[in-house]
Amino acid sequence: MTETLEKQLEFATSVIERIRVYAIQYGSKEYSWSAWMPEMTNTDTLVRLETKDGQTGIGAVSSCSEQDIDLSIAYNMKPLLRGLLGKDGLRVEENWQWMAQRRPYVYNSAIAALDIAMWDLRAKQDDLPLSSLLGGKRDALQAYASIPVLENPTANVEFIHQLAQAGFATFKFHNACVPDPDIKLIKTIAREFQGQQFGFMFDAECGYDLPGALQVAEHLQRAGFIWLEAPFPDRNYSDYRKLCQSTELQILPAGLSVVEPEELAVMLPTDCWSTARVDLAMSGGITPLLKIIDITTALGLGLELVAWGSPISTAATLQVTLGTGCGEYFEIAVPQQDFLIPSSQPLQVNPSGKVSSSSKTGLGLKLDWQELEQTEP
Repeated sequence: MTETLEKQLEFATSVIERIRVYAIQYGSKEYSWSAWMPEMTNTDTLVRLETKDGQTGIGAVSSCSEQDIDLSIAYNMKPLLRGLLGKDGLRVEENWQWMAQRRPYVYNSAIAALDIAMWDLRAKQDDLPLSSLLGGKRDALQAYASIPVLENPTANVEFIHQLAQAGFATFKFHNACVPDPDIKLIKTIAREFQGQQFGFMFDAECGYDLPGALQVAEHLQRAGFIWLEAPFPDRNYSDYRKLCQSTELQILPAGLSVVEPEELAVMLPTDCWSTARVDLAMSGGITPLLKIIDITTALGLGLELVAWGSPISTAATLQVTLGTGCGEYFEIAVPQQDFLIPSSQPLQVNPSGKVSSSSKTGLGLKLDWQELEQTEP
């Protein structure tokens, strides 16, 4: 796909003149995703790429850290910035290859923020939403509320009722990541919402051994859940295969470690997961993600994308999912008001539980840079 898009450029150029990087801590409350994980602070690292012809490209990635803002991605990006000045921001594949040559000393997430900004620039050059540039396969996608660890099963039930009022019809749970309390939550959800048109998923945050995963998967399948996510670390391939062979439930990895096209091309044909899952930022941006989509498409395998963060840092993921048609669901961290940065608005979920594409060009973002600069550390 990237080769086709590069050919469409013809003779257009947009020379990078200035790159600004912002690290923004957000959320009035901290959350956790397992019994052993401390409450985490969210950070968006934003890139503002300006060109000599007056264009602006925006890129952003999300990260989590204990107790304080995460400045690591912004600092790690620094070696790339001077080398990108003077390059044609529309030569996205060529620029990504140049950045990727600096790995492993430069993080994939640092490369991703810059890559996203160039794709935003590229779509704006064509006066198109990025989703349209990438194929325009969908206008809307089923959203799911990604719920953090709450106090008890009752709190989860009450929160689902609140989220349903906001339009959500699909929900993913995080809990103790220990079989017995997790099964208790699963049973409660199945009982409380029996017969209702809701969908449910469960994220175990790599917390189970194989016997525990088999036990939880049995209860999830019986309760009609859509998938079990991250029962083991992503590279525990043997246990993943055994689990997939033992259940009809969809089994997904966390999608945070086996994330590059080269490794996925080797592992996906071995039936280690029933559906693939990756994080756009951890993969290195839109450019490598398009290669991953080509791999999963050729294998006839589903691909879901991680979308944890603010509406700014997840904008690229939404555009890619709508544009390419990969994935059946879009993740939204909730409560939404605790995942907003200045200039961002909550994603609107329609009465059918879906999020829709925007007619705005590029990522569809309009940011108040002065306000953002005032919130920087």
